[in-house]
Amino acid sequence: MSRAEVRDEAAGEFEATASGATPDPGAARTPRTPRTPSALWSLGLFRSELLTTFRRWRTLALLAVLAAVPVLVGIAVKIETSDGSSLGGGGGGGEGPAFISQISNNGLFLVFTALAATLPFFLPMAIGVVAGDAIAGESSAGTLRYLLVAPAGRSRLLLTKYATVIAFCLAATLVVAVSALAVGALLFPVGDLITISGTRISYAEGLGRALLIALVVAASLVGIAALGLFVSTLTGSGIAAMATTVGLLITVQILDQIPQLDALQPYFFSHYWLSFADVMREPVYWDDLVKNLGLQALYAAVFGSAAWARFTTKDITA
Repeated sequence: MSRAEVRDEAAGEFEATASGATPDPGAARTPRTPRTPSALWSLGLFRSELLTTFRRWRTLALLAVLAAVPVLVGIAVKIETSDGSSLGGGGGGGEGPAFISQISNNGLFLVFTALAATLPFFLPMAIGVVAGDAIAGESSAGTLRYLLVAPAGRSRLLLTKYATVIAFCLAATLVVAVSALAVGALLFPVGDLITISGTRISYAEGLGRALLIALVVAASLVGIAALGLFVSTLTGSGIAAMATTVGLLITVQILDQIPQLDALQPYFFSHYWLSFADVMREPVYWDDLVKNLGLQALYAAVFGSAAWARFTTKDITA
């Protein structure tokens, strides 16, 4: 059953109630069997949510902006190094943006650079917009109670919304990675590459590590996704929820740069985001990667539970 069918069915029930039609006495004495949503129905609801999310112009515009970032970075590096000079004047060692000095030697490094450039703000901002609109957007549009008339249940609907946001996290990250991979191969040479540790790996292994990095970056966004979903349950305005989520993102990013808060910074959801650079070490340095994934799981559990507690007790009026 699609969301359109859910809303049509719900609208029919509301219209029947509003019309003042007297129910058949015999039918009134017949107990109504509760409808239990099947797994197939749940998959249909998830599919409908995915289609609804990815068909919105706002979502397509966000993905287009994310895809444009690697293009702009690649063109800028190409212009800067067109006379044969090196970029950045540094070696390939280091984290995050230090990858940019290696792009002219191997286009695959554009993938790592693009992810490092978009992860601090562009990617989480896009996630914050989609997550913040998940529940509040339905409420402001007046469609939330129609969805809840169907046998989805609040918990199931909330889980479907969160799964859709997670799917967007993965899609947004892959859009950046694929765009960077294509631009890097088009503008720069490709082949074996040198890791941060100074060892040489094949291009095929480099592609595998690029995919692993993309998955790590996508997993790094589940915390902000849960936070945005929780904020979305607190208000009936989609714009307010999106603005609040993005505002919290910016605030945490600022706090993570203040030296006096170094005792608290390991608990900020963004603190270990750039740890994905450790995938390019030989051997891979897993400590910060594991800390990052554990921290994201903690944020997902805490704010996911808070969103569930709020949504399941909330008075739905729209």
